[in-house]
Amino acid sequence: MTRRTLALLLWLMLAGLGTVALFFSTGSRLTATFNTDARILHRVLSQRMEQQEAVLNAVDALERQGMSAAALGTYLDALLRPYPQVVAVERCSVGGCQALGAPAERPPPLAVSTSARPTVRWPEEGGPLYALSQNNVRVWVNAQRLTGALDNGAAPLTYTLFQPATNVIVVAHTPETGATSRTLQVEKVLGTTLQPFPIRISRSVPWSAWPWAAAALWTLLTAGLSVLIFRLLESRRTAQRALLDERARAGGVVQAASEAIVALDERYQVTLANPAARAALNHPLPFGTDLRTVASFQATLSQAPFDVATFWDSSQPTALPEGLSLLRGDEAVQVEGSLAPLRGADNELRGRVLILREAGPLQRRMLEHLEEGERRVREHEEMLAHVSRLSTLGEMGAGLAHELNQPLTAIVSYGQAAAHLLDDPEPDLERIRHAVGASVAQAGRAAQIIVRLRQWVRRTPSRARPTDLVQAVQNVLTLCRADLNRLRVAVVTDYADTSLVQADPVQLEQIILNLLRNALDAVQDAPNPTIKLGIASEGSSWFLSVCDNGPGIAAEVAQRLFTPFTTSKEGGLGLGLSLSQTLAQGMGGDLQGANAGAGGAVFTLSLPCLVLEAASD
Repeated sequence: MTRRTLALLLWLMLAGLGTVALFFSTGSRLTATFNTDARILHRVLSQRMEQQEAVLNAVDALERQGMSAAALGTYLDALLRPYPQVVAVERCSVGGCQALGAPAERPPPLAVSTSARPTVRWPEEGGPLYALSQNNVRVWVNAQRLTGALDNGAAPLTYTLFQPATNVIVVAHTPETGATSRTLQVEKVLGTTLQPFPIRISRSVPWSAWPWAAAALWTLLTAGLSVLIFRLLESRRTAQRALLDERARAGGVVQAASEAIVALDERYQVTLANPAARAALNHPLPFGTDLRTVASFQATLSQAPFDVATFWDSSQPTALPEGLSLLRGDEAVQVEGSLAPLRGADNELRGRVLILREAGPLQRRMLEHLEEGERRVREHEEMLAHVSRLSTLGEMGAGLAHELNQPLTAIVSYGQAAAHLLDDPEPDLERIRHAVGASVAQAGRAAQIIVRLRQWVRRTPSRARPTDLVQAVQNVLTLCRADLNRLRVAVVTDYADTSLVQADPVQLEQIILNLLRNALDAVQDAPNPTIKLGIASEGSSWFLSVCDNGPGIAAEVAQRLFTPFTTSKEGGLGLGLSLSQTLAQGMGGDLQGANAGAGGAVFTLSLPCLVLEAASD
């Protein structure tokens, strides 16, 4: 049986048992509620039967005392208000019956009976009306009014009242219900001697009363639990397989290693030895061999004294002294290596591992590799010099296109704005002058960018002069104000009023513009796009930080962030940050980038503070 099948069976078992328990619990609750409601209905009906008999006894006692019909009528009008089921009271004699008071319903014809014993009499036409007779008094009861407000409710009861012995239906109360799943039913007898009417009480249980949502939720929960158990089993199986694979790989690495590797337990007995160890020690090294009896070392005159006991008992990694020789039969072979402790998860010593290698062949191979490496380095230096020249040319062309795109876009935008303003019936000359002046300024800025790029290619130093870092930031914010408003980006600033740095103004604004453009690209899909600009001084430098709340720097890009042609933007050239860092370093500063602690990315530009020379006397 596979683990998947086991998880499926477990889910089916849990879901089935839980669903059965839910439905059983609901059924028990519905049955208990029905039994309680049925008992309440039975008790109420029995009490009202007793009330009817009390009315009969009271009227009979008053009538036998000789109270007049008018006085009885007045008394009955007050007496019968709490008993809506008593619809009429009559005084009967051999000649007929006379209604007392104001009857609620007209009694049907019924033969006169003046028996002194209380009896229940039914009209021939049937129906819910019946009479309680005693002596000359007859009390009429409408069985439909026995329950009153008990007929309604969230889960009304269905009940049927029968005549004693005949099982003729007196009242059948059946509320409207929808589709039902089952019917709960109980039969009782009303608890009075005079009116022991059988009653059948039932309740229809609709389909909506069952815990379908809870059963579905339980099924989903058990499904999730089964999936979790299945994944845990798979994870455990994968971990066990990975552990076995890791052990196999580790054993393979040990067996394939050219160094002699011997693993020991805490009693210095061999638990693992690779072929190189058997060859180096000239011993088969079977499991359980005490390595101290096999490995014999001899110190040379050129090294410090070698304490064998201290070496084997060391609890820290211990390297073999330089110049130590291993005695192998009749020869002594110079070796190097170390003895390291092996500790368990509780940091308790579980054994040691000895690594040995012959020093002579290793030194010869190292000299040969060193000579070969030097030759290849010379060849690569010549080739890289040529490639560097070609790369610089390509980087300059791509950088030129990248850097000129922004001022040219601004020139187009200002030109279009001026053209639209000129089409107005009353052109706003002041705004047109501003747009044309801004276009001219951006054109001059593009020319300066070309000059600076040429200087950068020639590696000529930038023209640094006292520059206000805050003003440079304000200039760039003004340039980007349209995009900031369009994207509804909130700009939060935190810097001093004046921060003078030694920098090239054009290059500085170019760096800030690149950082701000990158931040705008990063936050355009953020729910509350925000860019924070901060300027602070530390030591002899000013630091400008540009922080956004975008997705941050991807891990695969972070290691190559300032490498040319590295970008995560679709259609990007990947030269903006590279050129910006180059310009910053040319001004004696630096540019760094990382992910912010609260999310997003933060780029920090550092520039040297302006040092004002003291005025000479």
